[in-house]
Amino acid sequence: MVRKGLAINNLVRNTKAAKGKASLHIPYSHEQLTNALDFLKENYPNQHLCCILTYGCLLRPHHEIRLLKKRHIVKDFSQIQLSGSENKSKRIRTVYIPIYLQIILKEHLKNVSDSEANIFTCRRDVYGVGYFNVMWGKAKKKMLDNGIIKANQTIYSFRHTAAVNVYQKTKDLHILQQLLQHSNMIVTLNYLRGLGEISDDRLKDVLPEL
Repeated sequence: MVRKGLAINNLVRNTKAAKGKASLHIPYSHEQLTNALDFLKENYPNQHLCCILTYGCLLRPHHEIRLLKKRHIVKDFSQIQLSGSENKSKRIRTVYIPIYLQIILKEHLKNVSDSEANIFTCRRDVYGVGYFNVMWGKAKKKMLDNGIIKANQTIYSFRHTAAVNVYQKTKDLHILQQLLQHSNMIVTLNYLRGLGEISDDRLKDVLPEL
């Protein structure tokens, strides 16, 4: 309306967005995980790389993974190293890369010589912040039609699935907090509660006895 001369000030700019309703994130089953990754690898290679990095390294897809450069990956492909300005926690972060992901990254970047090249464009420019959402929208419709995933499963469900797997393996909230780079343990606890992995009923079972 400002552009058309119908208003002087943009009133929407100072309007708070409506708070979204909380929704239960559904992690992938093992079968869904492998089938979704296989489908993406065959049909959407960049989306596949994003999702397997989200799962294998528990990085955030839109602001951490999307901006990854070749120089962030150490020469032997064993780690991803991010400065404080390059991740949400604002702290220097070292992320270990699992073997299966090392193999994928080595093959993907074998012809990329520029250390400043983005790992998705293979050039110095990067895709826009909505790139993976657009690609996911296209892939999701096909995966839903083929019964590979459910409607409430998203790119972030790969991170949720990894978090649940780590917790089930270790039962250690501190380790999970470090991997997720949450600011404190309460955030991690609420994260697991939101995924349905920890419930208030289960918490009652561990209260001290007298």
